[in-house]
Amino acid sequence: MAITLDLSHVPLALTRFDGDQSLDEVEQYIEHMSEIHARRQPYVGIVWMRRYARNTAHNERIGRWIKDTEESTRRYCLGVAMISQSTGFRFALAAIFLIRPMPCPYLVCGTWSEAIAYARAQAGRGGIQLPELASPWPELA
Repeated sequence: MAITLDLSHVPLALTRFDGDQSLDEVEQYIEHMSEIHARRQPYVGIVWMRRYARNTAHNERIGRWIKDTEESTRRYCLGVAMISQSTGFRFALAAIFLIRPMPCPYLVCGTWSEAIAYARAQAGRGGIQLPELASPWPELA
């Protein structure tokens, strides 16, 4: 799968984009993330953008989903750390978020250690303690 979502560490949601995502995979991802929102409890996310298909239809669908879930994301998402090892992609994400801010706090970073530190800090602000967790992705130590 080009998109994997691991909810086994809730309130921490771990997502990896790795490859050419199909529109069906994008829809499945959105459906599974709906489970997090349906809990109506605070959570944090770490998203590794290993390889992301820059497809207009996908971007439009994810954009609609972000808009549709803006209120619940603002209410329940304590923060999202997005990891990309590409400096250019990190810059592009930061530029996009200047134009269309995320509805929750976020960090665009390059390493697991930065991402988990941010996720722990954001969770702590919401009174949540995250489990001890090394990178679930061996390629991203």
